[in-house]
Amino acid sequence: MLPLVSVIIPNYNHAPYLKERIDSVLSQTYKEFEVLILDDCSSDESKKIIESYRNNKHISNIVFNEKNTGNTFIQWNKGISLAKGKYIWIAESDDVAKPTFLERLVDELEKHPEAAFAFSHSHMIDQDSNVMKHDFNPGVQTGEAILWNSREFSINKMLKFNYVQNASMAIFRADLYPQIDSSYQNYRYCGDWAFWMYMAQKGKIIEVCDKLNFFRQHPNKVTNKSMSDGRRWRNQGPILKSFISLLELSKWQERCLRGRWARRLKHSELDNEQREEMRQLTPEIFGGNELDIICYEIGKLFGFLK
Repeated sequence: MLPLVSVIIPNYNHAPYLKERIDSVLSQTYKEFEVLILDDCSSDESKKIIESYRNNKHISNIVFNEKNTGNTFIQWNKGISLAKGKYIWIAESDDVAKPTFLERLVDELEKHPEAAFAFSHSHMIDQDSNVMKHDFNPGVQTGEAILWNSREFSINKMLKFNYVQNASMAIFRADLYPQIDSSYQNYRYCGDWAFWMYMAQKGKIIEVCDKLNFFRQHPNKVTNKSMSDGRRWRNQGPILKSFISLLELSKWQERCLRGRWARRLKHSELDNEQREEMRQLTPEIFGGNELDIICYEIGKLFGFLK
């Protein structure tokens, strides 16, 4: 018997993309799934679109919030609490998936019960669903599945940036969720980075080198403005600080990490006053000097944060 997948679609004002997203879920070649749609009090035509799917056999729950939470991760948590599946797929409401997405990732997780989650590579698409030149996964798409151990993946992939940059590209084991540190919900702009790092500590990770997901870029994305006004930087500092403790990094590794992020801050789009604010807020991450930056460059030569 095939395992059930719970597909959670958290939506807020994504009416222009919502039908394409829901249709791409319902068109999956893997058929053992339920769909839970959660709308965070949208002010556009989302409710009308969602209601048109109410009688579909795969739709198990539709929840319309009476008040906007302003936090997609709270919506994740709500959806997961209602889910009945062995696996969870957070299918963001502005993204799209190829029909074989679930079939491929479920198959890999079933073959590797020691894995906490599996993810595919992604195409970037614009607001009109055109594939963009910018590519997060520019390497050769071999179609192979790479099985990472937890520490190797965490240090080589997740410390530099959120390698699982889009929730829509991954599915995870539902029984692991209660073990995850719920603090990820406090970080509105990059809580997913903390979530996938915490999840990576619960088992191995499967990376499918095939672009089965379409990650949409459009002007209304929350992250577009959060970097330039410092909101995302305010989240990144404490998250990275928690990673140092979680991974028990050596003093040398801490210094290399501080050098990397100090350099990124130095060349960021923030003004001088904002940069100084970030240094003061999280000196362990952003307060590095030129020597720390040199340590980072040396560290790369030995494969750390390369």
